[in-house]
Amino acid sequence: MLSGVMEYFGFRTSLKPVAYYDSEYHQQLLKDLKAAIHGGGLVAFTGIVGSGKTVLLARLQQQLRDEGQIEVCESLAFEVAKVTLTTLKLALYYDLATEKDGDITGKPEKSERALMKVMGRYHKPIALFIDDAHDLHGQTLRALKQMIEKTGRLGSRLTLVLAGHPRLRNDLRRPAREETGARTTVFEFEGIQGQQRRYITWLLEHSAPEVDPRDLVTDEALRVLAERLSTPLQIEHYLTRVLEQAYRIGEKPVTPALVEKALAPDLHDLEPTLTRYGYNIPALAELLNIRQAEVRAFLHGQLPPGRTADLHQQLLAVGLPLSERLGTVENRSATG
Repeated sequence: MLSGVMEYFGFRTSLKPVAYYDSEYHQQLLKDLKAAIHGGGLVAFTGIVGSGKTVLLARLQQQLRDEGQIEVCESLAFEVAKVTLTTLKLALYYDLATEKDGDITGKPEKSERALMKVMGRYHKPIALFIDDAHDLHGQTLRALKQMIEKTGRLGSRLTLVLAGHPRLRNDLRRPAREETGARTTVFEFEGIQGQQRRYITWLLEHSAPEVDPRDLVTDEALRVLAERLSTPLQIEHYLTRVLEQAYRIGEKPVTPALVEKALAPDLHDLEPTLTRYGYNIPALAELLNIRQAEVRAFLHGQLPPGRTADLHQQLLAVGLPLSERLGTVENRSATG
């Protein structure tokens, strides 16, 4: 946020997360996640883009480290689509081993024995956190299940925490993934759903503690923001844009008209909605078993209405909440 905007509205800090947003829902979810992690096995934690998954998981990891009852490890690989079981074994080894253990060998049987040796030193559960797990290959997921079983037989309790978009949840529910999905405890993170107004007020109070939020944003403008935006990421982004525009024209408090002007008109269109759930064009082509060119035509409303309805029903079948958008897509197809 520009310094002039902050001074104009009385902000001490920008709207970037100024503290951890806590609620009874967040507290209960952390409690449930800890219990699942302590039990071992596969745990999936899913939520749409910008819902606050990373922030909550960071808090969870810190709490687990502070409590000391679970050894926390983390995969730091950037290209998750290329992550294999070997990559994750390395992550575990380097987080658990000491300098005296040296580097792990690349030979399969020998590397497994070296990993089991360092894991055996820990007389408490071990948790490996894997971010962006929706990009993991199906074969890697199956291998992780086998890894948990083998380490368990040798006396180690291992939990693999898979964090990702709702696409991960949907993939685990597919019949072809039953071997892994049926053994996975899935948590669906709702973020601030139903609490958007409270979150916006909290954000304003923390950023400008000496200013009444109603002197920054009118009640009606606050209502529009809460109705149109659904994640912390969206709220921080668009509220910053609104305040910057208000500063440029000398308006205070922010009005609904200014909010409507700042919000992107295609904010809730089909393509951005699917992207928030983890479905880009390649992922949709694989899911629907069609060419990427047809996916693009579908997203742009360029298919015949019947074909559009068919693809839409397939997306509904995997759990995507798109029912309100079908008519819009069909109308584009008919008029395009």
